[in-house]
Amino acid sequence: MASPSWHAYIECGGAVGAGFLFTDRHVLTCAHVVWQEESAEVRFPGLPGRAPDGARVVARGPWAGGSRDPGDWAVLELAGPVPARPARFAHPDAPYAYPSPKLLAHGFPQDYEEGVISELRASTAELTSNEWTQLEDWKGYGTPVSGGFSGAGVHLAEGGEVVGMVSSMDPVRMVSAQVLARSWPPLAEHVPTPGHRAEEKRVLAALLARVPEGAADPGLLFGQAVGPLGLAPPDGGFANPWEAVWHLLAESVPRAGTLPLADFAVRLAAVCDEGAAPDPALGRELRAWARGHRARFDSPAQPYRAPDFGWSPVLVEINRSGEGRNALLVEVYAYRDDTRRLVDSATVTGERQLREWVLDRVDDAFGDLDDRGRALVAFALPRNWLHKPVDQWVRRKGIEPPLGCVSPVVVMDRLRRKNPRLQWTLRQMWQTLDGHRGSPVHRIECGRTPRPDKLSVQLQNVYGPVGFARPPDPARTATEPHGAALNAPSPIVLWPHTGCTGGACDGGCRGSGFLDELARWLADLAPGELPGHVMELRKEAFMHDESVPHWAAGLTLVWEDPRRFPAVAPPDRSPLS
Repeated sequence: MASPSWHAYIECGGAVGAGFLFTDRHVLTCAHVVWQEESAEVRFPGLPGRAPDGARVVARGPWAGGSRDPGDWAVLELAGPVPARPARFAHPDAPYAYPSPKLLAHGFPQDYEEGVISELRASTAELTSNEWTQLEDWKGYGTPVSGGFSGAGVHLAEGGEVVGMVSSMDPVRMVSAQVLARSWPPLAEHVPTPGHRAEEKRVLAALLARVPEGAADPGLLFGQAVGPLGLAPPDGGFANPWEAVWHLLAESVPRAGTLPLADFAVRLAAVCDEGAAPDPALGRELRAWARGHRARFDSPAQPYRAPDFGWSPVLVEINRSGEGRNALLVEVYAYRDDTRRLVDSATVTGERQLREWVLDRVDDAFGDLDDRGRALVAFALPRNWLHKPVDQWVRRKGIEPPLGCVSPVVVMDRLRRKNPRLQWTLRQMWQTLDGHRGSPVHRIECGRTPRPDKLSVQLQNVYGPVGFARPPDPARTATEPHGAALNAPSPIVLWPHTGCTGGACDGGCRGSGFLDELARWLADLAPGELPGHVMELRKEAFMHDESVPHWAAGLTLVWEDPRRFPAVAPPDRSPLS
């Protein structure tokens, strides 16, 4: 069998080494082969009669000159294309298969300009210093790796795909293809990673090259993208965002519903928007990359179906941030095919900025929704924020309609969304509520109510809506009866924007009138359809121009069906890992 023509013989500053062609005009070799030089001469023994090619060093690793220094790689660019088939890379796990495959390396010891071949095997899949793979002789004897092998492409004897590059001879070590791609992002498009296209990787690597050094915490972004049960980071973490991206590329398999790379790109886009040197254009390009990546895994377009298909939710999560007294961490998600995808995240300060940011991102989220469902905008809020009139948010008052008049808007309690027991109970309750054709209201009047713990027990068997005659007091969330209803847990809770302030009440107050109207209105409405009916009611209240306010003005609807907001599955581990 003929030797592959991608083997390269390199002369530089009087030294001789090896390398391999991986595009029609780019060669990989060791940094110590071209140490402190900017150019080299390259010959291809597999192309006899071809004159030497001039080459210049266009990239090199941070190798500092020592035998134990990492980053011993360099990329040479030839003056023109070479008429040879470039090396193809094997899957990164290929050299560690069982039984061990035979590996070959083509080096150029002194007086052997045509080269010699050494037969090798990988000793173990474990890396030394997270950099090198140790190799050993295939038979224990034969042609050893010696001077002139540095930079040689280590390839499979069967198939010929490259798995790494020889970097030292005592001990014999190689820098694997996986480590090379982690070190030099442009190589990633050439190294196979299941489920990820070469063009996708090329574009993403180019985008990350534009992120300023130190602008992002790669470990934090990685953890947020994979979630608490997802892929573990390597020991030592990540030196930069690209290392985190490469770990996701190499160690996880993308599938619908589990696309951590898209979430990572969106979170990095938020950093680009808000960093010390904001770059909104880069942020937009990262989000566009994430949308394109997700689109590959979307289910095929289906004909429009009747509204009984269900909800297509947009989720807005708002929580206090540790970055300042008034700072809020906000994330907007779109649900499609029962999976969650991050639209954007940011840390904002002040309610005005929050309102404008959220309304803009909610509009963006509609681009990811399934057209077969009905839109539902859900706000997951801290408990003392549940009284906020998010359904009335508008960018320009008097010009645009409130959010709750153009989309069904509900609020949910972040505290109980984090409680597995309450979420499990809510799912069980909705299995019963699905069969209800009406929604009788359990009334909580203005007068004296039981202690919160006792009220929670009373409400455990109330599956339908719980109506309050007055809104909660944000300063007394823990002792409010509204909190007791959420702890029960009550899947549907409603209250007015204003009402009695509490204490003794004879029942003839505005709050009692609200409950009367609420009971009449909900009597024949199915629990699962309430968000849409509440939107129509809000539109009616908005258009009401009489001197007496509409009874439903400022109506808050806590409506939580956990089945509509499934948890994110952790990413699958790659079969390569």
